[in-house]
Amino acid sequence: MRVPLRLNGPHRLFADNQSSMKTLPSWAATRSRLPTLVLMLMVTGLKLPAQTYFPPPDWDPMLMLNVSLSPGGQLSVQSTQEIMLLTPAPGTYNATNHTYDVSVLSFDPTKPWSVLNGTAYSRVLGWYDQGTTGANGDNFYDTYAAQLNGLSLWIDKVGGSPEVQTYFINEDVTGDPGGPYTPIFGTAGSGTKWRWDGFMDHNANGVPLKNITMSKQIFTAIYHLYIGDTNGNPVTGYGDATTTWRWRGPAISVVPAPSLTLVGGQLVVSWSATITNLALLSATSLATPSWATVTNASITQNGRTTVTLPLGPEAEFFRLQVTP
Repeated sequence: MRVPLRLNGPHRLFADNQSSMKTLPSWAATRSRLPTLVLMLMVTGLKLPAQTYFPPPDWDPMLMLNVSLSPGGQLSVQSTQEIMLLTPAPGTYNATNHTYDVSVLSFDPTKPWSVLNGTAYSRVLGWYDQGTTGANGDNFYDTYAAQLNGLSLWIDKVGGSPEVQTYFINEDVTGDPGGPYTPIFGTAGSGTKWRWDGFMDHNANGVPLKNITMSKQIFTAIYHLYIGDTNGNPVTGYGDATTTWRWRGPAISVVPAPSLTLVGGQLVVSWSATITNLALLSATSLATPSWATVTNASITQNGRTTVTLPLGPEAEFFRLQVTP
């Protein structure tokens, strides 16, 4: 496992101990007597910059929530009132400016866990069967084989925060860090229903940093558990269960709220200039908001970015959004 490279400069994950490339003297390119082999050795001996990535998220510490099936066919699942902390992807936070850079590639783009780049995530919560009849002691389908008769346990995300993205990690087969980080529960166009494999699973749950707009923002997912056929259709004769998982964003929000002041009959919208990749959006309603980018020019002075707007006849709401 590679150890992450710690740099003093903000948002850079590139090795800075790379070899420098020396410029060949002018005669080297023109003297025909210089052997080709020497030129090849000089070029191939140069070291190119290497990018260093952080290790994948671990499943420790873990909080397992037991799923069980009573003799009468009633499903139950342990619930918790604990709120899990979402960890911003490493290297995205600048402690000097107290800002985040969502463009940082914390994880190797060629690895399955790269889907967590630009997110705050957690793998603490997990599904579990504490029965002892399975080969690993936690196989739901072995524990309740006589009652299930070949049926499956399905988990359907029926509510909560749409910003939460969830990826299934087949730990029983691939171990940890494992893969392949398959999107589930509506993530990346997937269906909201997921057939649990019956083993201990610590799925990766993440929220894009650009969607964290408040300090210690709460995100939730409401899950409906039921027994169904191979297509996910509920089967009668079994009782279902519901549980809610909760996560808390970082203390320092990624996207600040803009400040509004009236100056000379005009509205002045401003925010800290330390964050440069923000766009100002406006909407006339919060019931079914249609956010549009404010195109008025902004100016930056005294550490603040400001946009001055005329007062309109309708109520108007504003928010900031991280731009690529």
